[in-house]
Amino acid sequence: MWVRKAAIGASALVAIATVAGACSPEDTESRDPTVFVQSTQFAPPPAPITDLVPTAEQLTALYNATTNYSIREEDRARLLNGPTDQTLPIARAWGAQPSPQYLQFTAVEPVAPEMVNATGQGRIEGMEPYPVGPIPFVRFNNEWKLSRAFVCGGLFLSAPQVCG
Repeated sequence: MWVRKAAIGASALVAIATVAGACSPEDTESRDPTVFVQSTQFAPPPAPITDLVPTAEQLTALYNATTNYSIREEDRARLLNGPTDQTLPIARAWGAQPSPQYLQFTAVEPVAPEMVNATGQGRIEGMEPYPVGPIPFVRFNNEWKLSRAFVCGGLFLSAPQVCG
């Protein structure tokens, strides 16, 4: 009988030790609640604009796509005039503005061969609409693009190294 009580007692001690070990704070796995989510699907960029004179609606879509982070960086870089390998860092900096504005162009004016200016209204969240323009667009490789010089002028204070 004494052996039986000793065996039951030893089993109880093993069970308690097992449960206590399972609940011990020695768990080395990180329990960081931060989650990093990276999109695997991107919005398509606007269709290339090959018309001789683009419409205000086409330029609105083109301009707003340049700051839209749901569009792949490489695609946003193709919306600026110049070779993509040179415009990629510019597109990255341009799209990283803390409060990107949404523009809606209402007028397009040809100013030179292969160049137009667009004017319209801008909006930033929480503000009244305000006039914008003229914003230059250039025709590069038979497609209309946002002027790289205009974008670099806007990045002069925040990211001058990308346009150097």
